[in-house]
Amino acid sequence: MPTGPGASARSTATIAMSPSWRKRRTAITTFFAIPTTRTSGAGRDGRAPCTTAKHGWERPEHFEPGRPWRRAGADQRQFGWTRPPWFALQAEEHRAFRERVGIIDMTSFGKIELDGPGALPLLERVTGNLIARPVGSVVYTQLLDRRGGIAGDVTTTRLGPHRFRLVTGAGYVNSDLGWLHLQRREEDGPVDLRETTEELCVIGIWGPHARQVLEGMTEDDVSEDGFPFMQARDIRIAGFDVFAQRVTYVGELGWEFYLEPGVAVQVWDRLMAGGRTFGIRPGGYRALDSLRMEKGYRYYGTDLTLLDNPLEAGLGFCVRFDKGNFNGRDALLAAKAAGIMRRLRTLLVGDREYLSIYGGEAVYADGAIVGRLRSCAYGFTVGRNIAYSYLPVGLGPGTRVEVDVFGRRVPAEVSTDALLKREQLVGHDAKHVAS
Repeated sequence: MPTGPGASARSTATIAMSPSWRKRRTAITTFFAIPTTRTSGAGRDGRAPCTTAKHGWERPEHFEPGRPWRRAGADQRQFGWTRPPWFALQAEEHRAFRERVGIIDMTSFGKIELDGPGALPLLERVTGNLIARPVGSVVYTQLLDRRGGIAGDVTTTRLGPHRFRLVTGAGYVNSDLGWLHLQRREEDGPVDLRETTEELCVIGIWGPHARQVLEGMTEDDVSEDGFPFMQARDIRIAGFDVFAQRVTYVGELGWEFYLEPGVAVQVWDRLMAGGRTFGIRPGGYRALDSLRMEKGYRYYGTDLTLLDNPLEAGLGFCVRFDKGNFNGRDALLAAKAAGIMRRLRTLLVGDREYLSIYGGEAVYADGAIVGRLRSCAYGFTVGRNIAYSYLPVGLGPGTRVEVDVFGRRVPAEVSTDALLKREQLVGHDAKHVAS
């Protein structure tokens, strides 16, 4: 059985450089990403992860029941540019997170720790949001350049008075770490910057029943009042110490658990066992993509780049102009005063049938190209093809446009950013706000 990031990289190399690689990447079945010598906990209950490699990490793309392994080099020609064979499996994983409870290995997400008196001044200067919050606070923010362009999309957790953890995408930990080093100033004070990605495993659990699963595993207070949204603290799960963060990239109630690699298998297995009554199911990154797009969450490198700013990206709520000077503040204030010219919009493309859209397709309004697609996914809760695109600011929700899909103009409609209400607004119910 071929295993390891090298085998995974070989299997994906033929398509990894194509514009649509994120949707069409070949998968192989190997071992779980936490840690590299660990076999998949899901493999014991009849499911096996089909994985790809990102930044050297093997990551579960989806799970195939009854398939203990599969050789590298799956032949994509069997489905080509049509609906992929894992579509139904992705739908099942998606619905588990949205309707019951799902669990996912997120260890590959990059982690950077900042420690020292200079940590807070550095973070306040390079980010748009307010970082100076109490210990245990989690802040979603963007790393900005002097023009207000987005250099990174991260969460920061305050671990102590002078200690912070920054979590970023798997493929961007090196660039974000380098950016922080470049932004250091002597007047900030001493600060130690260190990547800690391999030192901590991360398990994510989300869904309407996530709290019930966790309450059966811990004596700590994880109620709504006892463990609010965007807070983090140490808890014990089934006797093991973990650092829990109540955040979400799927828009549902849940937590990320940061833990030592030596206990990751045990914690995963106990969560699976405790969640069996609630229909828990492991999921992969394909389901994560469709889940986050239904909730209007952005992806760095596709939806957010140095050429985009938070106001255009619909992330103005992450910019605290009143916190003092920071990278891009003057540029963003000027853009706000003048009025932005474009805005990242959510599009519903076609009808309920799956469409082969991958990103880069032209968007037409009144016969003229007005934008190109960024992220694309099929939203299994709303039952529609979803895409993001930067469009002229006047093309707001309700506007009819067209998308070029392999030379065919397909009708599309501009929708609200989020197609479903987000966790922090409704607790855990997935309520439609657009159709």
